[in-house]
Amino acid sequence: MAAAGPAPRALVRLGAPPSQPHRPHPLVDPRIIFAAHPEARHHPYGALSYWLSVAAPGTPLPTRILPRKVSWSTYRTAAIEAAAQWREEVVRDRPDLVGPAPALPSRLGTSPAVTVVMAAQDAGPLVHRTVASLQAQTFTDWHLVAVDRGSNDDTAAVLQGVAAFDDRVTLVREGRCGEARALNVALEHGTAEHVAFLPLGREWLPDTLAELLAHAHHTGASVVLAGTGAVGRSRSEIRTGRPVDLATALVRRDAVKDVGGFDEGLGGAVERDLLLRLTRDEEPLAVDVPALRRPDAPQPGFADDWTSVALERQLVDWDAAAARETDEGLVTHVMPVGSEPRRTVEWLGAVPRDGSELILVGVRLRRAHHVLAASIAAVIANARFVSVPAAVSTSAATNVGIAEATGATVLLVRPEAMPPRQPIAQDLAEVVRDDDVAVAQPLVVDLDGVVLSAGARFDPASPHPELFLSGLPSSDAVRIGRCAVAAPAAPLVALRTETAVALRGLGARFHSVLAETDLGLRARQAGLGGSALVPDAVITSRTPYASADELIGALSSLRSTVEAGATPPPDASVELLRVAGLEATDQRQRRVSADPEDRDAPAVLVPELVVRAIEGIHETPPRLRWAIDIAAPAAQRGDRWGDTYFARSLADALERRGQHVAVDRRDARERDSRDHDDVLLVLRGLDRVAPRPGLLNVEWIISHPDMITADEVAGFDLVYAASTSWAGRTSREWGTPIEPLLQCTDTRWFHPDRAEPDTGPALLFVGNSRGVYRYAVRSALAIGADLTLHGNDWTEFVDREQIASGGVDNREVGVLYASAGIVLNDHHLDMRRDSFASNRLFDAAACGARILSDRIDGLEEIFSGLALPFDNEHELARLAQPPYDAFPDNATRREIAHRIIAEHSFDKRAETLVDDAVRRLLARR
Repeated sequence: MAAAGPAPRALVRLGAPPSQPHRPHPLVDPRIIFAAHPEARHHPYGALSYWLSVAAPGTPLPTRILPRKVSWSTYRTAAIEAAAQWREEVVRDRPDLVGPAPALPSRLGTSPAVTVVMAAQDAGPLVHRTVASLQAQTFTDWHLVAVDRGSNDDTAAVLQGVAAFDDRVTLVREGRCGEARALNVALEHGTAEHVAFLPLGREWLPDTLAELLAHAHHTGASVVLAGTGAVGRSRSEIRTGRPVDLATALVRRDAVKDVGGFDEGLGGAVERDLLLRLTRDEEPLAVDVPALRRPDAPQPGFADDWTSVALERQLVDWDAAAARETDEGLVTHVMPVGSEPRRTVEWLGAVPRDGSELILVGVRLRRAHHVLAASIAAVIANARFVSVPAAVSTSAATNVGIAEATGATVLLVRPEAMPPRQPIAQDLAEVVRDDDVAVAQPLVVDLDGVVLSAGARFDPASPHPELFLSGLPSSDAVRIGRCAVAAPAAPLVALRTETAVALRGLGARFHSVLAETDLGLRARQAGLGGSALVPDAVITSRTPYASADELIGALSSLRSTVEAGATPPPDASVELLRVAGLEATDQRQRRVSADPEDRDAPAVLVPELVVRAIEGIHETPPRLRWAIDIAAPAAQRGDRWGDTYFARSLADALERRGQHVAVDRRDARERDSRDHDDVLLVLRGLDRVAPRPGLLNVEWIISHPDMITADEVAGFDLVYAASTSWAGRTSREWGTPIEPLLQCTDTRWFHPDRAEPDTGPALLFVGNSRGVYRYAVRSALAIGADLTLHGNDWTEFVDREQIASGGVDNREVGVLYASAGIVLNDHHLDMRRDSFASNRLFDAAACGARILSDRIDGLEEIFSGLALPFDNEHELARLAQPPYDAFPDNATRREIAHRIIAEHSFDKRAETLVDDAVRRLLARR
């Protein structure tokens, strides 16, 4: 094929040279390339580079992420346009400086000609040196108005002493107040045509005032800036975040008055805010006047980000947003692009194709990241990319996206939120349609699957929130159900667009964390509704909720919201915990420090409920807290494991018997909240799990018997095995009682009424390869059988055309089993040898299916002819041919299925487990 011409460097550079690892482009799936071009595996620069060399303009991109097929030429055009946009936005020449200074007129309009304003607080040692630089000016017709902001040191006294010897200096005493208030007071006392600003600690060169004033009189400019160095020289530079130095600015006093002076509602960045308002209609005059010393660059931190507040005012038109019509059927996802755009790309597959709008917001992105985000937005319907040239907070960037939303509901998504495994947008949108709900949040879990946040709770005596249910299993939140919370605390929240606009979005002064909490409190204060937790909607955060520094800074910001009157509602967490079978016995204060080893490091106290389980063993029926431990990994990696399906069905059966159950995957094994549980039930598969002291420790060996040792089972209080013969033999050999407890089936999904017999595939296998060419599949294909294969990781062993799907929802597998001619089954080698009947056998038998399996003891006794063994391919060929004379007829198969359902259901196993656990726990007392 003919190549499509040179590719954008943002894409080509990802075909790394041989000395570098081949990092795939976030959109590209190399498996698609390998399937079409096997030779790409050997290309020295990687699969993508090979694909670029052979792709024609109309070749679809090798991706599974985009919602529709996109040709290489379409994406290439979008990428080139995005790169040009980035260059235009970022690569700009700086404005030239005007100079040298013209001569200063001999007569000026007013005297004094310049009012110099100063706001002073607790800086007495700096007074003499600062004022001395003013008194040394070659231009002498000035008046200094110094406002003391209620200093606790001798600042006011020193200024008073200076004023006693220089009548050009006036001291005004104020109480403790903000810098903006003090500067406005100073301006009120000025009479000159021009105003200059001199903070304590700054010094001017002798000609500074004369040269600035000469430029102002010569040009008539309202704002003159000494533009040497890195400071902003133009409105654009000030707006995009370049440093602002008001100490080397000269402005017309009437211009300051026209824009309302300094904004006393800002806790910082008042200089930038004033300059942005002064230059809205007229560019400043940047002149070549040297400055003796620029202010030190602010240290990065997590205190209030007032610069973002000032810049957001220039970036967001809330009035226009309020006037925009929204679509009731549309949910807008607002997603600031984080430092890893690959994470944003992952969201593309989670955003529903219909009824969704996607707004990606980039904040001073690197070129490659900008090109990726802008290109994606260009080729996806209902997607837009908004580039923010200023370095603003994540909260301010989110607000830029809110103002662009056309959906009636917005989902605000921070970069640390991983895409949900199931769609949640419409569920959250439905909740916020309730007039009593302003903000809804999903349940947030960490990478281990343990609850990170179910909202914020507040103690009446503290303005600092606790993350509700943090550290507990998600099942506790599900048990509580949808409920009101004091405020959200999540990297994803939903609210009505009109609510978001009315509240002016997230507080831009919040860097990221707790901005949603502040939003919920302000919504309640404004009478727009409360906050709700929707535990059936779950997202995973790829990071802890906040670092210590982030939390300390955010709590300082949130404290001002609470103290301003946005008080949380009464705390209902104690009552909600009781629904989950827990009780709060006390409350303690947890100290969070920026440096735990430094007693003087910034720190805050966060309330924390002391929780314990409510004893339920004497209730009728007895109620225990169970932790089911499985080897499957957390998140989507473990969703397709058979252990996960098995544990979930068992948990549901136990819940139906009044138990409280958490399923802990491998990563959640060490959660501290296990101490609240009564029973640890280990479904023994690949992992050996240590018993938990203080709990009733139960082990159910369902697979891999070769991995079990005598000392392992000796550590458990109760031990079961899914093989009658192995349990009996091992009990005798090891001297530890092991009870037989066979695997079972979930009768909600597996029963003979799921489908009509013989209406589906002739020969069926549902299962993953587990990295081996499994016996049943290999044998079926060897005899040329018409095999229908569903499962993952088979492409290494069979042709892609022979794979019907990468997997089937466990709830739908029963339909396939009930309709199939024959269902194939096999076992791990040690399970086959020790007769551990697989879960697949019970599921298929409960559907009345005909089953062909490798040979284990007990097939006839358990399955009454539904499951027949085959020892070789010849037997498989004979048994798999219609009319299946070796199997019972349909009526008999249905009868056997009902017996399997009655004897081998998860409910039956739950009954055994609960009875044995209660008996053993009562015997301990």
